[in-house]
Amino acid sequence: MKLARFNALLDAYGAAPERWPERERADALLLARSSVTAARALAQARILDDALQTSSFPDIAAEPGRFVLLQSRILAAAHPIAKSWFGRLLGVDIPRSQLLPSLASLAVATVLGFAVGISGLMQADIAKDSDDTLIGSTIEVPVANGSQ
Repeated sequence: MKLARFNALLDAYGAAPERWPERERADALLLARSSVTAARALAQARILDDALQTSSFPDIAAEPGRFVLLQSRILAAAHPIAKSWFGRLLGVDIPRSQLLPSLASLAVATVLGFAVGISGLMQADIAKDSDDTLIGSTIEVPVANGSQ
């Protein structure tokens, strides 16, 4: 097991090995015994687990209104909501000053691609190449005959 995976286990499941996935538990414990860095990470995870166990948290069910503002602030910071319709559609918020040039560039690229597709420019090149080749034709080659 690599140290990065061990740290991911600690972050996801905490310091108690019984909460770790069973298929990775033996490897994780072996790494914790053989690596100083892993042992330190496990010790820090245990300190955090103990702090969380002894801390008293307010009952959210008893006072739901108290946490609505906190919840909305956390969600707003984690996933900013796009303000424009275009931003909500694509998941990227583009300022209004850049919206028109972006849409114009997209329209130009679409029209050019459509025009090239309809014009048959690429098909004309293929047809020209096929006309130049002589398949199945005979070519007369003069042969020098020594018995003139």
